[in-house]
Amino acid sequence: MAERSTPTADLQPDEQAGSRAIWLRRGFLSLLALVVLAGLLGFLGVRSRTSTAKSRNGDVSLDVHYAQVARAGLDVPFEITVQRQGGFDDDVSVAVSSSYLDLFNRNSIDPEPSSSTATSDEVIWRFDRPPGNTLSVSVDMQVQFGRHFGRDGFVAVLDRNRNAIARTTFKTWLSP
Repeated sequence: MAERSTPTADLQPDEQAGSRAIWLRRGFLSLLALVVLAGLLGFLGVRSRTSTAKSRNGDVSLDVHYAQVARAGLDVPFEITVQRQGGFDDDVSVAVSSSYLDLFNRNSIDPEPSSSTATSDEVIWRFDRPPGNTLSVSVDMQVQFGRHFGRDGFVAVLDRNRNAIARTTFKTWLSP
């Protein structure tokens, strides 16, 4: 018995079927290129800044070098520099907002404070009287994993009565 043959007709391809897929691929590749470009230009890493304050009489100046933009898991700079014209008469007390410090894993403070205490909103470090007119404190810290958005913070130099002589505020933004 002879096989029955059925005629076949050429089907015209749907011109719209592939255009959506092409535009989706182009959009995805463009987004990927933007992320790579942002990384190459340093927008996704750590960017630091220095915030400065002076006492009312101008004798004490405070500089805080901190991470303005960071990401979870990265080491960030945090350096406090206190200068006093004519040198320091006594130990130096520095207050740092505890909610800001909660963003980070702190590994060490150099030099080590001679004492440390905390209130509900700040950690107070007391340093022995430094030689000369400058106290430089470096805190080795890393952004904790699972932290998002960032936080405001402050650093203040305190007098004997725990009143702020010089105080500066700053914000660290955490990128995804």
